[in-house]
Amino acid sequence: MSESRDAFSSFRETLETLGFRPSSSLGQNFLLDPTLHRVIAASAGAGPEDVVLEVGVGLGFLTRELAAVAGSVVGVEIDRRLYEVASRELAAFPNVTLVRADALSGPGGSLPAEVLDVVRPRLRPGGRLLVAANLPYSVSGPLLAELCCLDPLPARILVLVQKELGQRLAATHGTEAYGSLATLCQALYRVRLLRDVPPQVFRPRPKVVSALVELALREDLSPRLSTAAARRSLATFVRALFQQRRKTMRTTLPMALGAAGLHLPEPGVDLGLRAEALSPDALVGVWAAASMA
Repeated sequence: MSESRDAFSSFRETLETLGFRPSSSLGQNFLLDPTLHRVIAASAGAGPEDVVLEVGVGLGFLTRELAAVAGSVVGVEIDRRLYEVASRELAAFPNVTLVRADALSGPGGSLPAEVLDVVRPRLRPGGRLLVAANLPYSVSGPLLAELCCLDPLPARILVLVQKELGQRLAATHGTEAYGSLATLCQALYRVRLLRDVPPQVFRPRPKVVSALVELALREDLSPRLSTAAARRSLATFVRALFQQRRKTMRTTLPMALGAAGLHLPEPGVDLGLRAEALSPDALVGVWAAASMA
């Protein structure tokens, strides 16, 4: 367990002095329950050889708990004022490095190089990259898609997101909630909704219920998805495939192949089906066949 921290009320004056007001557009909802901070840190499964990436540090409450179990923690915070407060609060933790950045400000909405330049040197032989975060609601989907395309690929992702997004991540093919993000995430990870988190444990309180979601790297991960370039190609393919989800693959497959720069002489799939009817593994199979064509 980390050192005890001050209550949220003690930070209010500091934040007010800095002119800080939580931004709904940035998804700034602080998780205040210390028990949940410890649950998230423990569930991340970090050890002394591992690096944990946290997107949306806020006031550093979760960061403290992660620092107590991980070899290294790299935190990303977009807001200058929160970055300044968190930097002071976490100064006693030598294994924590904070980066002030927009986590999606890299080319094409990717994680910026300055973050990866901090993460990669901290990875030790035998160590893993893990992700644990109370993700900003406004960008949770794009962030998760980006995490799936990182090099190195995170071994486990443990995040707080809106429950509706969590349900989409875990959705089964053939259901309304199933889409490109579920396909991409499930092609790489076993997705589990661990628990609901009520609005009362946040300040300000969101208008929705949240969920703690675990993405654990699949033991049977396709070798075709071993590189970041391949995973980005798959992400482009499935995103385009689901853009017109009510149309059959007779229409959407050629568009998706074109978007990913692929060609498939023999589709090997019933073109009368919609993409939502096919499992993530089946869609990866289509993409892989096109990649080898």
